Amino acid sequence: MVLYSFVAVKQFEINEGKMFNPNSVMQLRKVLFDYVGLSPTGKKTATGAISTDAEVLEQLSEEHPLPAAILKVRQLGKIQNTYISKILPELDKDNRIRTNFNLIFTTSGRLSSSGKFNAQQIPRDDPIIKSCIMAPEGYKIVSQDLATAEMYYAAVLSGDVNLQKVFTSGGDFHSTIAHMVFALPCKVEEVKELYKAERQSAKAISFGILYGSGAKKVAETVTKASGQFYSLEQAQEDINAYFTKFNKLKSWLKSRKEFIEANGYTYSFFGRKRRLPNVFSSDKGIASHEVRSGINAEVQSLASDVNLFGAMATANEVKAAGLDASIFMLVHDSIVSIVREDQVEEYCAILKRNTQKDRGCSIKGCPSGVDQEIGNDYSFGKFEKVYEVIGDSFSRLPAK
Repeated sequence: MVLYSFVAVKQFEINEGKMFNPNSVMQLRKVLFDYVGLSPTGKKTATGAISTDAEVLEQLSEEHPLPAAILKVRQLGKIQNTYISKILPELDKDNRIRTNFNLIFTTSGRLSSSGKFNAQQIPRDDPIIKSCIMAPEGYKIVSQDLATAEMYYAAVLSGDVNLQKVFTSGGDFHSTIAHMVFALPCKVEEVKELYKAERQSAKAISFGILYGSGAKKVAETVTKASGQFYSLEQAQEDINAYFTKFNKLKSWLKSRKEFIEANGYTYSFFGRKRRLPNVFSSDKGIASHEVRSGINAEVQSLASDVNLFGAMATANEVKAAGLDASIFMLVHDSIVSIVREDQVEEYCAILKRNTQKDRGCSIKGCPSGVDQEIGNDYSFGKFEKVYEVIGDSFSRLPAK
């Protein structure tokens, strides 16, 4: 393992007469600060000791590669303990694992998953578990995601014409937003290359405002993502410019906040009621979180319901057409299916058409975008790319 090839780790093991345990805080402090010679970040634990949590290790990774290796070991250990060690004993006789999908339990209005395997918590940043969901010979895994769904449905619900134009104009969403908000002197296609900071700022603001992020959070997000300092003042200035361009969105967010605060509930586009009693809490932090939760529910439940309608319509059409295809997961804003190889093209067209069908919540002439991926497993080649693995050297879970 790469972790044990570091000189500092080898020296520690020689001097201490034992194998280095990256999960031991005492050993970790000694290796990082005594053997490597890194300086503590200043962050302390609740007891006043030097912290070695993930945030600290990320900071220290900028100075030395060992902290990054330790973070990776921790990540893989968590995946093993959370998924692999628990999933393998639960496999059914056919070497498949099954889960439940629930319609009404989440506060956001999305589906939840429960049982032997929580499909909604498959790691996004590491392809190991996704690669275990594998199509049998002669079949393919097909995954379709709603593209920029939350902002699309925020544009629909708010009726903000300028925000809707971002979608009707086509092209890269965040580049178009940055181009409009900051009046950048270039073509939209050039924003990603010439104005990376402005694009990152637009992206952070777009998603941040739906979650109630203020200038401080936006500044932190952009600084971390871009690697360049982005001040609180600049973040506030950019947020003001954003809302000047998309003032109807701002008005809608304000009206939803006032409605939720006055009533303690809200409704989804399709009529589901979301009760929000904590808006009446005397704790301002709890009350404001409840408001954000309600607004999120309005947007996310709409995206989830559109996806669910598309999946149901697709399942019915596939059955009527006699196609050898079946949907086996709905994860966040994606529909995941297993399809016979020679029917993939036909299936993808059916799925896209049914998902993009106007159900009274679309931008005129511009249905919600969809991204489709096709592969032998659910990682779609990312497992081999990340781990440089050739061939099938890991046990995987057949999807069908």
